[in-house]
Amino acid sequence: MRNNKYSILIALLLGSLVLLASCSSDEKDLESKETIQEEVLSIPQDKFTPVYPDDYDFGISSESYSGVFQDTIDSVVYIKTDSQMRTGSGSGFVWDDSGLIITNFHVINNAEKIIIKFFNGMEYEATILGSDPPSDIAVLKIEDLEHTIEPLNFGKSYLVTPGEAAIALGSPFGEQFTITKGIISGVGRTKLSGFSSYSIPAVLQTDAAINPGNSGGPLLNSSGEVIGMNTQIISESGSFSGVGFAVPSDLIEKVVLAIVNNGKHEYPLLGISGTDLDMDIRQGTGVDRAVTGAYVTDVAVGGPSDEAGLLYDTGNYNNESWDGDIITSVNGEKIKSMDDLVGYLALYTYPEEKIKLGIIRDSKNITLDVVLGTR
Repeated sequence: MRNNKYSILIALLLGSLVLLASCSSDEKDLESKETIQEEVLSIPQDKFTPVYPDDYDFGISSESYSGVFQDTIDSVVYIKTDSQMRTGSGSGFVWDDSGLIITNFHVINNAEKIIIKFFNGMEYEATILGSDPPSDIAVLKIEDLEHTIEPLNFGKSYLVTPGEAAIALGSPFGEQFTITKGIISGVGRTKLSGFSSYSIPAVLQTDAAINPGNSGGPLLNSSGEVIGMNTQIISESGSFSGVGFAVPSDLIEKVVLAIVNNGKHEYPLLGISGTDLDMDIRQGTGVDRAVTGAYVTDVAVGGPSDEAGLLYDTGNYNNESWDGDIITSVNGEKIKSMDDLVGYLALYTYPEEKIKLGIIRDSKNITLDVVLGTR
């Protein structure tokens, strides 16, 4: 179904989606922000069925947030950037004890000089080791580290559920080493980074106050573990309005490891367009309303799915043929939506990997082997 109403990407402007780096002509003027168009998608509420450890903390710790702050703030940094066009600021945090710092790509994009400041007042110049604009992640390197640093511990973002505690550390509006707290408002969101036509999958939504300058700082759970990296807000004014977003920790770990080990991160490519199952698709294909998955509306010619024989809807706009495949699982994991499919592929598969797609075709369940490409 090429050029049809069930396109995977539906763009709609909802206020302004603000990237949270501060920029100014001097250090006191931190009002200028970048805005990008937000992508509106249907959201899977329970992405995959998690298996929780016996000691997993679902709520707010009985200890004060001061304890989390004291335990983690030495591993959080304030980032100052300079270029011929502007000066800017943002946040970041320690990846390892060798001097690697991670932050948002938009914090250091086009920077000619990068200064890293720690909570103890120590400052260092840093260089860019590598970056991944589609996920808005960058890795920085401090060359001549003169004090001991420790990385933050990572939690598993796929275990995070709405209602859990969320703690943001960073330097909003240049106010260095600030802590704010809230809850996880939603999971499984999908957001554009502003640097790619592809979206960041499995994004966490929080009402913890984050503002320009918080970009690149950690979002922590009540145990002080990183569950995300603060990156965007939705706001009419450019300041916090209760809707903030963080790159999930599971994606951060995958991307940063690839950058450190290989110099770049490569994403798997399935080579389809698709949409969630709605009433029209269910009626047209005859599938039960209990069935979930992603309906294939287009297949890239010569791509992995085309080579594997995946079928797309051959109808035209408002004249669907209902002959497309419905993807219901990947490697045995149930898929609930198109976002779910995109998130699973990005987080848990690799280029050139052979995967097994569970398919409904002509009301029959079949399995299709697909060797993923690279995008």
